[in-house]
Amino acid sequence: MSRPKYIFLITVDCLRADFLGCLGGETSFTPYIDMLSKDSLMFTRAFANGPTTSESFPAILTSTYFLMHGGLRLLPHFTTLAEVLSNNGLKTVAFHSNPFLSKGLGWGRGFREFYDFMNIIEGPLTIITGQQDRSLASKLAWFASASLQKVHIVKIEHLLRDIYYKFSRFQIPYIEGRELNNYVVNWIEKNKDKKFFLWMHYMDPHWPFIPPEPYLWDFSSRQEAFVFCMSVDYEKPSKDELEILRSLYSEEVKYVDLCIGDFLRYLEDKRLLDASLILLMADHGHAFMEHGRFGHTYDMLNNEVLHVPLILYGSEHSKSIKIPVQLLDVPPTITDILDLEKPPSFMGKSLIQIQEVSRQPTPIISESAKPDLNNLRYDTSKKVISCIVGKWKIIVNEILKSVELYDIERDFKEKNDMATTETKKEKNLKSLIQKHLIKERLWRTKAILPAKFKPSKTENYDD
Repeated sequence: MSRPKYIFLITVDCLRADFLGCLGGETSFTPYIDMLSKDSLMFTRAFANGPTTSESFPAILTSTYFLMHGGLRLLPHFTTLAEVLSNNGLKTVAFHSNPFLSKGLGWGRGFREFYDFMNIIEGPLTIITGQQDRSLASKLAWFASASLQKVHIVKIEHLLRDIYYKFSRFQIPYIEGRELNNYVVNWIEKNKDKKFFLWMHYMDPHWPFIPPEPYLWDFSSRQEAFVFCMSVDYEKPSKDELEILRSLYSEEVKYVDLCIGDFLRYLEDKRLLDASLILLMADHGHAFMEHGRFGHTYDMLNNEVLHVPLILYGSEHSKSIKIPVQLLDVPPTITDILDLEKPPSFMGKSLIQIQEVSRQPTPIISESAKPDLNNLRYDTSKKVISCIVGKWKIIVNEILKSVELYDIERDFKEKNDMATTETKKEKNLKSLIQKHLIKERLWRTKAILPAKFKPSKTENYDD
């Protein structure tokens, strides 16, 4: 195949796979993504390597795991996809408005232009990550510190949001989809004569669910929807509240699908689409009490959070792939299609090779750890890890000392925990996790101390 001139990495925050028509959701929700999927490789069993943005994106942009970085900041020792492409002559640019992916936290490495809009957007996340007014940030930090002894850690982020919004005027806490499109299109118009890699990240399906007026369901304004979102007790939402939240989320999904459709139509109208490679995915999903929890946080590794859409357009392949894959494989896929050498630090494998070659299933690992909000990092000694091999999935929570085991071929919604009956399978999967952690530590050592590192046979647990 001829090498594409334009590489587009399109990521969507909080987009559940089962809300896409092409992946079993309502067909009316995502007609434009569904249309793209018909001419693409669509991976029906794609999984994020972490349950939140900070824990998922190391895989997407560096083909490494979250625990190798251990905090909000992307460590400088691992090669980014943008660095590889920039070093091979592509212009690299990013557009997003998620503070957890800001330049100040290292996510701009390798991008010649990086627009994270931290000087424009307002919201609690920009303050938590140190991107806005320090006086207000210090007040929030003081409150968090004072509250940690009284409030369970899971509630802290919601408390910070509550305080911020109660003392701030209402403002959408991100660059919404159509505005993001405008920034991207304006840039492309000035650079379409060049080869480039463009990453754009839509925030619209993220809580609070406040879609534009045509998508507001039964609310009269975005402010009214916002007030509703802030009024819900997310520890125990009522059945009616949960239905409204799902409806608002669905409207956000419809809206972001429209924005993606508008962008694809622009590429087609400008005759850029045929020269493009497009990878469309979510960083994670969002739970609506399927396992008694709402949202997405560090210890939520069930499939409503980890199962994500992954669509690859422009590879000259067009089919649906049922083999389980992971977002860790995205960077090596791009380097493979461009016939570039894969950096030694990339831990994933090309999706092109996966769909062409029959082989033993690779363990799919998703990682998390307990947040340490006092220091804005994670306590990686307290891990939560899931592992999928074939039809089996295990979730090991070191904080709660709990283990869950599911046959996700028969029970994809994870309603029947088999940990007490399939003890041999549980033991085998726990052993795979331990081998993975050893491999991860060796890989990290190799990146940080390359001159002193000598490969060991224990580095490869696929043998």
